[in-house]
Amino acid sequence: MRYEKCVPCSRTIGWVGLVVNIVLTAMKAFVGLVSGSQAMVVDTMYSAKDVVTSMLVIIGMSVSDKPLDEQHPYGHGKIEFVLSLIISVVFLLVTGYLLVHAIQILVDPERHRTPHIIALWAAVVAVAVNIFMYAYAKCVAAEVNSPMVRTLAKHSHSDATASAVVAGGIIGAHYLGMPWLDTAIAVFETLDLLYLGGGVFWDAYKGLMDRSIDTPLRGKIIALARSVEGVVEVKQLRSRHVGQEMLVEMVIGVDDALSVEEAHLICEAVKTEISRKLAHIGALHVSAEGCAKAAPASARRNAGSDDLVSELDG
Repeated sequence: MRYEKCVPCSRTIGWVGLVVNIVLTAMKAFVGLVSGSQAMVVDTMYSAKDVVTSMLVIIGMSVSDKPLDEQHPYGHGKIEFVLSLIISVVFLLVTGYLLVHAIQILVDPERHRTPHIIALWAAVVAVAVNIFMYAYAKCVAAEVNSPMVRTLAKHSHSDATASAVVAGGIIGAHYLGMPWLDTAIAVFETLDLLYLGGGVFWDAYKGLMDRSIDTPLRGKIIALARSVEGVVEVKQLRSRHVGQEMLVEMVIGVDDALSVEEAHLICEAVKTEISRKLAHIGALHVSAEGCAKAAPASARRNAGSDDLVSELDG
């Protein structure tokens, strides 16, 4: 982490999210039922989803921070992807039910009702609280690189948007004479929840399947390795995400005239350079193979994108 002050935030983000979203869930459920707002009832699911997410953040952060052991030589980071997968499946099922219910009300004009104005004020409060939670969770996610905290930040952003739309629907129902608008907003929200849940499911799936790190970051790792004196080329780069950390394996090419000791020192220099410049590197293995005499440094720095792709494997 860049700042010591981020440490307590990383340990409390789950608890803060849990308390905040329990309060929001209770408020939205009560106001939604009392005011007759279908959109507010569906909006309750956003906060209920975040209650579960916050609980899993607490569990995930405590488990993934455990040290390596004989049975888990790569750590416990994948627990966060497993928990994300559970969240997405449960909420995809619940949201599917809410979508069907909202459509049934929307197509029946006799069931259209204008919500009480109290729902508008509840939506405004929800927007303000979720904007705060989004900024807070986004900052923590950037520092600890946690998939679960990143999910919480994404959900808070979506919650703020949804509550703002709810407020707009209530205004339209009250002042524009469109009582059906509240239910239409409820349908829109369920579709958004399905999209959000699908995104979380896909991210968790890719994490469990040992997806490689993103191409821009791979390019940065290769550039850092090439910047080390004695590195002729990067022959192979393999990587994967394990929770908050990245595992990287690299094969570099060095002048075949060098001794084993000299090649080893270059490998150590590459590890030092990458670890110093990039955060969240859980494990970094660098090995060397002999190749033709080193090209000029300027030629290595100016290598094109086609050359970059040819060196990636995994």
